[in-house]
Amino acid sequence: MANKVSRYNNDQWETAKESVLQEYEDYKQTLRDQGVDYTIKNARKLLIYQDLVAEWQHKLGTVITDLEDNLFALTIFDDLKKRKQSSLLARGYEHISSWPDFNPTALALWLELEEDEAMA
Repeated sequence: MANKVSRYNNDQWETAKESVLQEYEDYKQTLRDQGVDYTIKNARKLLIYQDLVAEWQHKLGTVITDLEDNLFALTIFDDLKKRKQSSLLARGYEHISSWPDFNPTALALWLELEEDEAMA
């Protein structure tokens, strides 16, 4: 069994991880700055960001193992090359929100929170 050769080195992955986590922190700061009504209106986006960022919050070795074959996750390297920052979470949200079964109603939010709580 041959060893798999990574396309990106640990430093590149660390930069990618930091960039995604910074995008998340920037979004949370936007929520704080905009206040409660804005946060409530954008709660579904926050939940999706949390789901997307969860993979990036692991130790670096796990991040690489989990995401090195994920074509969408690898687009972070294009972000960094072109923009020097992550837009991965925002692009992920745009993609997910276009799904036909995307339902950001209050009930859907509540059920999502209940599901997340049950998994914790």
